[in-house]
Amino acid sequence: MPFKSIAVFVDSTPAGEARTSYAARMASHHGAHLIGIFVVPSISGGSPAECFVQGRQAVRQVIAGHKAKEAAAIDAAKASFSAACAREDIGFEFRSLYQGDFHEGAALSSLHADLVIVGGARPGGLPGDWSAEALVLATGVPFLLLPEPWTGSDAEHVVVAWNASREARRAIADALPFLTSAKSVTVLVVDPERNPRHGEEPGADVARYLTRHGAKVVVEQVQSQGEPIARIILTYAERHGTDLIVVGAYSHPRTTEMIFGGVTRSLLRDAAVPMLIAH
Repeated sequence: MPFKSIAVFVDSTPAGEARTSYAARMASHHGAHLIGIFVVPSISGGSPAECFVQGRQAVRQVIAGHKAKEAAAIDAAKASFSAACAREDIGFEFRSLYQGDFHEGAALSSLHADLVIVGGARPGGLPGDWSAEALVLATGVPFLLLPEPWTGSDAEHVVVAWNASREARRAIADALPFLTSAKSVTVLVVDPERNPRHGEEPGADVARYLTRHGAKVVVEQVQSQGEPIARIILTYAERHGTDLIVVGAYSHPRTTEMIFGGVTRSLLRDAAVPMLIAH
């Protein structure tokens, strides 16, 4: 199923503007509608002097000043987002979320998108106490994390981290629009002999599945030699000029992930190219 509705978390930083431009190009390429989501920065706290304001009129003035600053921030973010979308001549809409409404608003906006784009480093357009992986687990919607700033090309060369898990299979399904339009797709299998779910030809069946969808696929089997799995994936991606890594998030029990760090968390922390995660 093609991407027809893409959401991107925007902010006024240079990385946020680069993220918006990337999302607009992607929406144009896929013929998708783009939704810009702006988390309004909290203005409360202000200057120390405001903490000592007394009197009803003075308090009202402080509140009015905060609201004016919030409105200005929304207007600036909307103008920047609208300009990026106009350059690509795509359909778009802009939504603003306040910190107190973020939990429900972000999930609701994400649930109605085929893909959500955020920054790879926190906050990446999200409030400081939220992360992309938290939203993935809360919504089941695939997220594309962009390194900050990402100035590389679109997804022409893709690596799929395949471990024959439900999560990896879900990631492949969610990433199909990328995989079918890429110039090359590598199904990367690390230490295949350690996982009986791979079958007699590790990676062959999923490669045939993708080929039937029109993807240009090769299978690579590599040995970790005791190195962390995440490092093997990232090193391979760097050496082969990868534009996108596709991975299923948390394909091991969450308790194991929390105790041992986990492949997913290491990839999220260290990836230097865009990464699509699904659960």
